[in-house]
Amino acid sequence: MFIELVDSLRCVEAHDDTWLVAAVTRMDGRHISEGLLGCPICRREYPIRDGIGWFSRSPIDPVRLTSIFASTDTDRVMRAGALLGLTDAGGVVVLDDGWADCAEGLAGLGPSHVVTLNARVGDATEQVSMLVVDDRLPFARAGVRAVALGSESSAIRLIGSATDAVRGRGRLIAPIALPVPDGVTELARDDSVWVGERAIVGTPPIALRSARR
Repeated sequence: MFIELVDSLRCVEAHDDTWLVAAVTRMDGRHISEGLLGCPICRREYPIRDGIGWFSRSPIDPVRLTSIFASTDTDRVMRAGALLGLTDAGGVVVLDDGWADCAEGLAGLGPSHVVTLNARVGDATEQVSMLVVDDRLPFARAGVRAVALGSESSAIRLIGSATDAVRGRGRLIAPIALPVPDGVTELARDDSVWVGERAIVGTPPIALRSARR
């Protein structure tokens, strides 16, 4: 996990928004290989193992990660970049297992970082991080540039938190079987996905306090 990604991550429990605190056991350059992320409010802990952040309540099991080969289809990667609105550099882009094969290619287009969900695409690098999640994305509200949900099963679980995580005028991609959420304007659709733009949203204040158990 790229160490600068930690600033964008949040606890998935329902309480005030606050940064997570990183306790790093092993680094590889600017990449956290082993460590722990802790919530100062509810005290929940999220392990980082082999560079992968585990935001799931299930026991750590590498078998949960779908192994995906990086796409060598330039047209597919460029299409993904166009749908996600990646015309300039900066921001975090999140891809579920339906789009994870484009992660390395999209990282080369200029976003500051690409995050894959529940999928392993080669090894984690300073350009691509991997997270394991259940039914909620661990990102601040309006904290990421774009989210692409290509798998219907994961989209059903994650569409709510994905919508919250996308910043104003950021892009959200989801299967056409799902309705476009409130606060998202549909821009286009084909026979498999729709593409929406998030309305301008305010960013809530960050909680600086910590709570006792």
